[in-house]
Amino acid sequence: MTECPHPSVSVLHKRWAKLEDEHHELALAIDEARAKEADLAPMRERQAELVLEINSLVAKIRDAPARTIEDYIALLDVALEHELDLACDIACDGLADYPMTTRLLRFLARRVPEFEFNSLRRWLSSPGQLEQLWGRDSLPSRQKDAGFV
Repeated sequence: MTECPHPSVSVLHKRWAKLEDEHHELALAIDEARAKEADLAPMRERQAELVLEINSLVAKIRDAPARTIEDYIALLDVALEHELDLACDIACDGLADYPMTTRLLRFLARRVPEFEFNSLRRWLSSPGQLEQLWGRDSLPSRQKDAGFV
């Protein structure tokens, strides 16, 4: 079986999420290693490689075909991280400052409950933040099972 020459946004999103998660974990490891005065060079090299891979993938996502609701939600997730930095703002300012965005995200999470908003999961890491965003009764079961609340 050969890979599709033009993968959809949702297919690319899955790869993007894995790279972003690795980048996030590596940043935490670098902080820990810095505190222990360890050699950071190998980790910094991998971090630079990840940034290049992520940027390349974001460019592909920008131009990839979007045909399904999952494709458009995946596109929104990447935009939240790379164009808007909104996930960070929501985490810092709180949901009360973003009532329309919260309403939109809740609707989309209910519409496609198996979709994981990677940018929000990483930024809204404090206990209850992600659950509050989805609304107590609307948290996708996959995110409950993964321990994101």
